[in-house]
Amino acid sequence: MPTRPASRRRIGPTLTLVLFLGLATLLAACGGSRELTGTDLGQEPAPDFTLTDHRGQTVSLSQLRGKAVALTFIYTHCPDICPLITQHLRQAYEQLPEDAQERVALVAITVDPARDTPEVLQEYSERHGLAENPAWFALTADAATLEPVWASYYVDPGAMMADDHAGADAHGGQGEHGDHADHEATPAAGDGQQFTHTDAIFLIDRDGNWRVLLRSGTPPEEIADNLEILAG
Repeated sequence: MPTRPASRRRIGPTLTLVLFLGLATLLAACGGSRELTGTDLGQEPAPDFTLTDHRGQTVSLSQLRGKAVALTFIYTHCPDICPLITQHLRQAYEQLPEDAQERVALVAITVDPARDTPEVLQEYSERHGLAENPAWFALTADAATLEPVWASYYVDPGAMMADDHAGADAHGGQGEHGDHADHEATPAAGDGQQFTHTDAIFLIDRDGNWRVLLRSGTPPEEIADNLEILAG
């Protein structure tokens, strides 16, 4: 029986190892490390709060530890920006893999507690297809409870509502769904975590640290990508 040359016996295992390592490198590159997008907020602890959701249940941010959180501020009489943000959050959630959905929470805190009772927030949630979503929390409380929460997230409800009404008036009562220049959410100089206005979507990681800031114009696909990374 003919025997294989010694050189082939030596090359065989070496070639196999090279091919294996090359394949491993290719797979790593294809799966590659994905990075968060948006304004980097570092990894400081996000301010905690305890409020009441649209179901009438008490919810704390600390209760959501272990989930990636998309946190925003809305009011149900908002003519354009708040419905847009709500729509984008719902669409982003629907684009997530099922296992990632279980590790994500969508949180919207009202800036209009006088009108946004749990019942009103429930109706708003129903209109936007979120009332039955276990990951959705539309939150309210009395003004005295909410004021420190707004302050800790650099939210000015008066400016938020004034800009929304100005935007609606400028467009004949119907706001545009474009860049929303009236709703800049820009970090203040030298701080990196203060904002002039709130079309902000704060993304918070599973350890309760805020990570990036997105805006109302951020596509749902980008929101979903960020949430999937943080939920991983």
